Amino acid sequence: MVTGKTIAIATAVTAAVAGLSYVAYFDYKRRNDRQFRRKLQRNRKKAEKTAQKVSSLSLDDINDQALELLNIVTKEKLPESAEDKEQFFLAQVSRGETLCSAGPAGYTEAACRFYQALMVYPNPVELVMIYQKTTPEEVFKLVMAMMAQEVRQKQSRYFDAFPTADKFVSIKDKNKLGASKGKKAEEGKEVVTPNRGLFATKSFEAGEIVYEEDAVVSTLLPCAQNGQFCYHCLKHIPETKDRVEEAQDETEPAEKVAEEPVEDAEEAKAEETEDKGDEEKLDEEKLDEEKVSEEKTEEVEAETEAVAIPAADADEEEEEEEPKTYAEAISVGLTPEFSAKSSSALACDKCHEAVYCSEKCRQDAYDGYHQFLCPSSTSSTAREFALLTQQSHELAPILIAKFFGLLVDREKKKELARALGVAGETTEADKYTTWEHLECMRYLELLPTTSDARILRKLGELMSHSVPGLVEFVTSDRYTMLKGKLDYNAYAVHTDVDVPTASESEIVSDTMRDDHGASAVGTALYLISSHIAHSCDPNAQAVFSEGTDKIAIKTLKPVDKDEELRVSFVDPSLRKEDRQKLLKASYRITCTCPKCESEVSEEKEEEVVEEPVAEEKSVEAVEEAVAEAKSEEAVEEPAVEQESEEIVGEDGEITEEEGEVSEDEASENGDDEEEEDEE
Repeated sequence: MVTGKTIAIATAVTAAVAGLSYVAYFDYKRRNDRQFRRKLQRNRKKAEKTAQKVSSLSLDDINDQALELLNIVTKEKLPESAEDKEQFFLAQVSRGETLCSAGPAGYTEAACRFYQALMVYPNPVELVMIYQKTTPEEVFKLVMAMMAQEVRQKQSRYFDAFPTADKFVSIKDKNKLGASKGKKAEEGKEVVTPNRGLFATKSFEAGEIVYEEDAVVSTLLPCAQNGQFCYHCLKHIPETKDRVEEAQDETEPAEKVAEEPVEDAEEAKAEETEDKGDEEKLDEEKLDEEKVSEEKTEEVEAETEAVAIPAADADEEEEEEEPKTYAEAISVGLTPEFSAKSSSALACDKCHEAVYCSEKCRQDAYDGYHQFLCPSSTSSTAREFALLTQQSHELAPILIAKFFGLLVDREKKKELARALGVAGETTEADKYTTWEHLECMRYLELLPTTSDARILRKLGELMSHSVPGLVEFVTSDRYTMLKGKLDYNAYAVHTDVDVPTASESEIVSDTMRDDHGASAVGTALYLISSHIAHSCDPNAQAVFSEGTDKIAIKTLKPVDKDEELRVSFVDPSLRKEDRQKLLKASYRITCTCPKCESEVSEEKEEEVVEEPVAEEKSVEAVEEAVAEAKSEEAVEEPAVEQESEEIVGEDGEITEEEGEVSEDEASENGDDEEEEDEE
């Protein structure tokens, strides 16, 4: 009886013999058949030409091809559940690898498969880095081009979905609306985006809040990193003693109010007793009442002493056992703000430099970025990175490092919420990642510096373990672009608390939108507010009413529906020349707002009025000078004689004694002259 094992062995032997026979036949045909050799050569040349054609495609050709492929793959329905996504991903990657092994002829379809796998992968950036290392260059270029085309299509729909309707604003292209026709000089040529602005979707009165918005990323200025402000939300952290004094001030009036009714009741009672006193009462009854009142008084005094003594002891104990650390504050039931000094109580357990206003801020900061930015971590890379950023006098490296850490953390939390089924309803705007929001912002084209290269290299070493693929993704161009976006869109965050004046070593070169004259506590980036344009005569202003980095746009004037919101990027109280210099140097903007135009017209009017007046005065002065010169020449000698003859005395009369010489004096003078001649 033939077993299954025998059949399997026979089948394997047959396949091996057939394979060897084909190899022998192929080698025989290659050696002896000229036509077969020519066919092989033609196929090889065709494959080489195809590969050369794909590699030599221009960027425009690749983009056109990627757009065609994208229109094809978008018709395919993607899975929704986690299990289906995993199976779909594995199938697409396997299919793509098979097509790549087939040669250049399968590169186009392989790019489509890899792109579909990318659409369901939870961390697209990481998968892109894997593609860059494992797939042929032609396939990788096509995949990246398809992603770029998809981003462009998504961006075209972005401003229809974002901002959401509850913010009462919309982003519109002013070129399409015709609102900025002939005003291209207002935005610098290097600002690489369409001329978009933020418009109100309803009317607002002056002083109203249009919307509020949380920061994407923020950081304290060096001068504010003194333990008084939260390193995460930038909130001022008051000390416990101040809070206790405030609490005592609030409780003292209440105690006084509580004591007053008791005293009034006792007085009323005493008066009642006196009024109701009966002279006819017996002496014994009076004595009994006095004894009872004395006993009650003694009891009340005893109770008062018993209550007062523990209270004093409690105060002494509180002063002695006042919690000085976060753990002690929690153990005695105090909130984090009520520790001996909230800044030290909520400090980082490792570096003790970063301080926070609440446990939530401390945890969010650690999950997002402080776990690898902490200068007291086991690695020395964090300390070296902090030193480089300090020497560069820039906040951009810190903001970029925080941004990527928060970006990965937010996407992980979103994916976890989806997996647990607690994500809730998602809007069209929720489909966009923070990076996609950032790509829609305008930015300044900057040139990379030598310090940028060192900081970028150190940033890759610092975050490569926490953010896989960051080194390959954040190239020098992308890093410079991120700096340009921060320079153009970041806002200065202000607080009601006085901020220490920055020393020379604490001054930073970063640009911030700041219309306040006072110093700021930090800088922050926002998704919606970044699209607000500048005006030296703004109709809105950025305020921070909660004392944190949460921004609120408040109207300064009545704003109509569909009217553009504008804030001032600089202090509007400055002179026009100073404003223009700041705008040109920081934002490459030549402002043509009504305020600047009116100041220009006023200057011109002053010049037109003043110049003729100056000319008339000069002519009159010349004519007067000529007339005076002529009159002096005509009366020069008589004037001298008159001066010698008319001398005014003390009483106002003209005397002749000094003006005339007597005959005796004349003869004496003559005799003296004759004697001198004889000698």
